Amino acid sequence: MEDVKPPESGFKLFGFEHLMFLASIAIGIAVMCLAYKRLDPKKQSIMIKATALLILLLEAVKQGIIFFSLPVYPVTQLPLHLCGLSIFIEAIHAFHPTKTTGEILYSLGVPGAVAALLFCNWTMYPIANFNCLQSFIIHGLHIGFTLMLLFSGQIRPSFKNIWRPALFLLVVVPPIYFLNKALNTNFFFVNAGSEGSPLEILIDLMGNPGFLAGFAGLLFVVWVLIYLPFIITDLRRR
Repeated sequence: MEDVKPPESGFKLFGFEHLMFLASIAIGIAVMCLAYKRLDPKKQSIMIKATALLILLLEAVKQGIIFFSLPVYPVTQLPLHLCGLSIFIEAIHAFHPTKTTGEILYSLGVPGAVAALLFCNWTMYPIANFNCLQSFIIHGLHIGFTLMLLFSGQIRPSFKNIWRPALFLLVVVPPIYFLNKALNTNFFFVNAGSEGSPLEILIDLMGNPGFLAGFAGLLFVVWVLIYLPFIITDLRRR
């Protein structure tokens, strides 16, 4: 709710409070993955569905608070960032898993949530503020949701399927870009960088919208890094 942010009352990026939250989230994700892997398939199905529904509930509560507490609903709070769309993709995957939803969650959802936690754009809020806590928790759950499936072997990323998330971006990003222009928003961070993130460096070097080429290149590098273990495993098997 940056539209009503309290001035000078937040926390410092990579300050003590931020680092403590990152450490707590990492521990929480590890516990989720270990607990999930030990369950039988029926209980795993219940846990993954419950996690998806919890993420939906957290977003619904946030949207309800915004809707009823402000005189005019701020369009910046529409769930149209990558992490916002991930909420619905996770719900779909929990009840009707497909290769496409699994690949999108691994290649886009996890890196997006990690970037959001590292370079969070809610530092203007006090650490105990609901919006701050909700943002940390929901992004941690995004990562935990996919990693539970990954470490239990229920999704198996393959670089051969990278066209699926690439096609998703080709379909989604152009309308989002022009919607941002019309509404003066910055969904997917394709119209401007997030403060303190590497996108600001790209904008300084390449300008705007020139930085989008660097953004695409950065994403490709991330893809190579996160798919490399699976590429190496496949080569060894051959």
